[in-house]
Amino acid sequence: MALEVSTINFYALENSKTHRTLKYEAVHLNPPTPIFRRGQEFEFDIIFSNRAFNEKVDKLRVLFHFEDEEKKPPTPRGGAWLTKEADIAEDPNMWSLRMISNQGKTLKLKMKTPVICGVGAWKMSIKTDLRTNLGGSTYDCPELIYILFNPWNKDDDVYMPETDLIEEYVMNDVGKVYVGGKGMAVGRQWLFGQFEAHVLPICSKIMKENYFLRGSDGKESSYSKRCDPIFMSRASSGVHGILRGNWSGRYEGGTNPSLWTGSAPILKEYSVTGKPVNYGQCWVFASLGCTVCRALGIPARVVTNVVSATDVDESLTVDKYFSKTGEVLENSWDSHWNFHAWIDAWMARKDLPPGYGGWQAVDPTLGTGPSSLEAIKRGEPGFEFDVAEKISEVNADLVDWKEDAEALLGFRKIRTNTTYTGYLMLTKKPFIFDPNGERDLDDVMDQYKNPEGSKEERLALIRAAMNCGSRARQVFEIEDAKQIEEIKFSLVDIDNIFIGKDFSAIMKMENTVSKSRKVQVAMSVESVFYNGTKGNTIKKLCQTVSLAPKENKELKINISADEYLDKLVEFSLMKCYWMATVEETKQTWVAEDDFNVTKPSLNIQLDEIMSVGKQGKVIFKFKNPLKKKLTECQLAFDSPGMIKYQKTTFRDVLPEESVTIEATVTPSAAGNLTLVAIFYSKELQDLRGSALVDIST
Repeated sequence: MALEVSTINFYALENSKTHRTLKYEAVHLNPPTPIFRRGQEFEFDIIFSNRAFNEKVDKLRVLFHFEDEEKKPPTPRGGAWLTKEADIAEDPNMWSLRMISNQGKTLKLKMKTPVICGVGAWKMSIKTDLRTNLGGSTYDCPELIYILFNPWNKDDDVYMPETDLIEEYVMNDVGKVYVGGKGMAVGRQWLFGQFEAHVLPICSKIMKENYFLRGSDGKESSYSKRCDPIFMSRASSGVHGILRGNWSGRYEGGTNPSLWTGSAPILKEYSVTGKPVNYGQCWVFASLGCTVCRALGIPARVVTNVVSATDVDESLTVDKYFSKTGEVLENSWDSHWNFHAWIDAWMARKDLPPGYGGWQAVDPTLGTGPSSLEAIKRGEPGFEFDVAEKISEVNADLVDWKEDAEALLGFRKIRTNTTYTGYLMLTKKPFIFDPNGERDLDDVMDQYKNPEGSKEERLALIRAAMNCGSRARQVFEIEDAKQIEEIKFSLVDIDNIFIGKDFSAIMKMENTVSKSRKVQVAMSVESVFYNGTKGNTIKKLCQTVSLAPKENKELKINISADEYLDKLVEFSLMKCYWMATVEETKQTWVAEDDFNVTKPSLNIQLDEIMSVGKQGKVIFKFKNPLKKKLTECQLAFDSPGMIKYQKTTFRDVLPEESVTIEATVTPSAAGNLTLVAIFYSKELQDLRGSALVDIST
């Protein structure tokens, strides 16, 4: 009679220590969930119900299939016969099964998965047969088994040679995502939460349903793609099915994107409802995608491109059009986002020539990538995937056109700014976490392009333009209009202004000739959404300025707090446009200045001594800097291991009032924990703060 299996003991907790999966909450549940890394052995026991295993009589094999396999019976995707250790080939791409001990009815085994094994949720079956081939038995294990990428294994495509960096890019569940425009980007603390119990099941659901993992029939998922970090990282854009984007500024029926503090609450809500969660924007999509990659074992970091181009016609330029009088015309699909966040994922690129592996740009907001950073830097759009788009985002020229009836296209090319796009590429620096400062900020733009203005940088962009189609070649071949530059113009950059304060926009003019000149000046100040969309016009003017021979003159425009406060939109970003035209020579000058309004931070105080299972107090403090009441107030805070994500409403805050909000927490885990909080109101948005606390047992 064939052996019959009673139970399996996976030693989930013990194996998790060698597989570096001890941080996953599911390993500590009752019963625990086995979580293994591919290309590495795990130990387990088979307990038989009827008799002991006899090597001379019995044959045994272990088979694996994906948990979401749609075919019935499911197709085995891997497995191995129990083999004498001497017969096991040392091939990292093969499954192997060997005996450790055989005592009574308990058979202790070690199984090694291939380093090219598919990643996700698996089911395991034990098949026993007699060597006489008379009869057999099958046992289907009820437990789910998760197999993840293994960045510590040199044969895995996600192997990271600097293994200490794996602690940051796979194992760190707290980080930052940078938001804000040129000269004003700040780090938002983000709780990735990749180890929380509900995260891996959601990741498996994403992989099952994602289009990028479909086979040639477009229906069932492709096993080979689920082995490959290229396609698995590309599938991280499947967070679109979990989170619904909203850039309108109106968030009825959902959560304002600025009130999210981490990925786990979003994934939890989705796991409960099965419907896309409302709402997200690029930094939320990127952070969610980073959580998915880290949970699956792909090294990943969130990066923010400060001044990011949106080049719809693939010309590698952002084209801006002005009327004859200097007003910005809204007739271009191109734009500049003040910032745009995506993720870099680390992997080999065996589909590309040597040297193009390493960091790859993956954009969960747009559903693009992975794009080799080396290909982006070299200006080589022919390499998969979506490289041309990323070249444009980090290095497109800003081209200004002015209405001109005599020009061939109806507009005259008046200026090309080759240094505006891709100002910084910000990410959190490894091994440092500054909860309320920017000591952990790292600019990695040198990995995306050569130094701005260098010969190498310019050649890379021209190389890309010559390979991006006729539109790009056409625009790059048109020269800027030649003009006599008798007047020197300059702009005084506006420093970030504190909310509620007045400010001034200043332009300087110097007449370098011994003749009088008249200058037509057009200026506007607007609030803008971070994706470059116009919010509200705050101030506009058109006037003529007379310059005497060799005269210097300053044009100063004052803007009061009352003029801008009610017209601010999310992130409190503003843009000032200037255009000046010399009447006598038609010399034209265009400039723009991006700046934002800074706000007070949210101060967080915790009890000095906090321990597991004992209630503690958290105090949130801030002062309303405005001479007006704050309405529709909300406070959101989160700290895995201390308190689950909470979003509460709060009373109206009086003008210039100092506010204190108290909450109680009961820690459930020991160690260094991070608490992140955000206060939001209709009049004053996005006050942020975080605090570190050491929880004792």
